[in-house]
Amino acid sequence: MQPLWNLSNDDWQSIASWSSHASETEQQQLVELILGRSLATDPLASYCPHVPWPRQRDFLKRSSREALFGGAAGGGKSEALLMAALQFVDVPGYAALILRRDTRRLELPGGLIPRSHEWLQNTSARWSAIRKTWLFPTENEPATIAFGYLSSPDDKYRYASSEFQFIGFDELTEFPEDDYLFLFSRLRRTRDLPVPLRMRAASNPGNRGHQWVKQRFITREAMEAASRARDEQLATSNDLFWNEGRAYLPSRIIDNPSLDRASYLESLSHLPRLIRERLLHGDWSVQEDSLIRANWLRYFTHLHGMLHFEGGVLGERAAIHERDCQRFMTIDPAGTSEDRARESRSGTRCYSVLQIWDLARQSRGELLFLRHQVRARLGFDELCHTIRQLHQQYAPQKIWIENEKLGQAAVDVLRRELPIATIATRGRDKVTRAARLITKLERREILLPSEMLPWKQSLEAEMLTWTGQTSEPSDQIDAAAYAAEIASEKRAAVVLMG
Repeated sequence: MQPLWNLSNDDWQSIASWSSHASETEQQQLVELILGRSLATDPLASYCPHVPWPRQRDFLKRSSREALFGGAAGGGKSEALLMAALQFVDVPGYAALILRRDTRRLELPGGLIPRSHEWLQNTSARWSAIRKTWLFPTENEPATIAFGYLSSPDDKYRYASSEFQFIGFDELTEFPEDDYLFLFSRLRRTRDLPVPLRMRAASNPGNRGHQWVKQRFITREAMEAASRARDEQLATSNDLFWNEGRAYLPSRIIDNPSLDRASYLESLSHLPRLIRERLLHGDWSVQEDSLIRANWLRYFTHLHGMLHFEGGVLGERAAIHERDCQRFMTIDPAGTSEDRARESRSGTRCYSVLQIWDLARQSRGELLFLRHQVRARLGFDELCHTIRQLHQQYAPQKIWIENEKLGQAAVDVLRRELPIATIATRGRDKVTRAARLITKLERREILLPSEMLPWKQSLEAEMLTWTGQTSEPSDQIDAAAYAAEIASEKRAAVVLMG
């Protein structure tokens, strides 16, 4: 049987649409056709001590490039990840990688390394402690399952020369999106290796990556189904949701028949509501205790020089011409002592952020329209070059840059050719600096473009998960906070033109 996994993206989209309505038998036949092998010969029979539970079996049958087994804790998600890695260890040269944020979590009791030893210690597989890798005998080159970590922004480059056919992220929401996307470059195979390429993940809601994982996998239909199941005490074990060809399988505590459910539920009852809802019900809709609410975000559309927006409390007009606005640029250059301390402390990279704003004054307040944003890790020369480019493209009347070392240096270099000046932090912390921004967002005086621009998702995610903790990324919020501060000045016209 020849495998059919060399399919186009359109083919995978069609398969995903069809399989969501197919019977279990039809799905199994499809998987066997794609993989080019019978599921009866799956090496799990040799290496896994128990038959996969029904929900785990659903996860193992997924033929899509990406799949997330996510939701409630205790549903057998991490174990399913190890099962998925084992599915092709009978193929010579097959290589799988399972990742956690650090190796300590892999090695904790109940972690995937101890679990793998429970399963494999009395089999033909051999463990290399130095490489943290299992080697499986085949008729030729051994197959491997390696365990790794991504605890700092540079750790992903440890895998830059490697190639894997399976990459599994355990607790995906612990990882930044950049790490996840980079690992796709390591997902490859030679033409003669008869295995599919699979990116798999298991995760509870929450953690630093909650927002990007939710946006990538969790559809509105998935959240509505979870809400109905919680309210009506239903099991959602047969649910499968698709988001642009990516599969999401919700996990429930009921999916794990080996779990002492009563004692586990009693333990969860002692947790704070936010954590309890995420671990008990796998609720992706429960919002972090963030300082910015999703219903505060307001949007506009740019058409023929007009900025169209839904009427709100601040004005009767539903459109403003851009020539009636004052345009300016705000810059958070990164590289401040506060930024360096955060990067060292949490491993979260700091970015320079440059934003173009249009300010429209109305009788009862000011509307700020975010026209463009650049977010990148820039050296000093690159920063100055980008400022020049944006000034040439958008012609802001004034450019404001944070007044720490990098900002002052940029002003010294550019002030003879551009209308650039520093804006003072005045020693205030980030939350204090963002106070006016938060107020304007709540009043719905900040408008974001409605178009699906490449930078908008990152900005929304940062806004909706920011609780003000110093370890959290807030470069985009900082730049927007300066815009709100400038717009709120009583003599903003003088500030803008001075």
